[in-house]
Amino acid sequence: MTTMTNVAVLVPPSNGRARLSTYRAVFGGPVFDLSFAAGGLPFAGQDLLARADILAVAPLARGARDNGAEVAEALRDAARRNCRILAVGEAVLTLAAAGLLDGRAASTCPAHADELRRRFPRVRIAPGVRYVDDDPIFTAADGPAGLDLCLHLVRKYHGAAAAAAIARTL
Repeated sequence: MTTMTNVAVLVPPSNGRARLSTYRAVFGGPVFDLSFAAGGLPFAGQDLLARADILAVAPLARGARDNGAEVAEALRDAARRNCRILAVGEAVLTLAAAGLLDGRAASTCPAHADELRRRFPRVRIAPGVRYVDDDPIFTAADGPAGLDLCLHLVRKYHGAAAAAAIARTL
């Protein structure tokens, strides 16, 4: 019997559904219990985040600067309990704003690297790296790199065969 892995996706206010497609495609399968936690005020997803094995952070709505103090604290709480936290592309900025990337290497899209470098100088940007596994924090660029990172987490929890099976369906 395969153990279910709880995956919560932190969804900022006014985030478009299309920007969640990678998380849905990989973690929507039979060995995952996928749920969505709404960020913003009031913060409605704290209970989902508290029981997550993996916390996937969706990018902020265009033009937004951060999710607020309550969401940042929930992310820090998840990190303290060694929940695996992942962010792809622009969502990496949310982890940086919560202080979770201070002193860590991180990967993101070239389009977001300058902003990350400017706003969060304590983050060590890993240029040209598809994804960074700094367990329990995982970061990647958008697109195929983000997909690779998600499949990497599938391998960590359920092995190479499960990751290969999911990859074949994509």
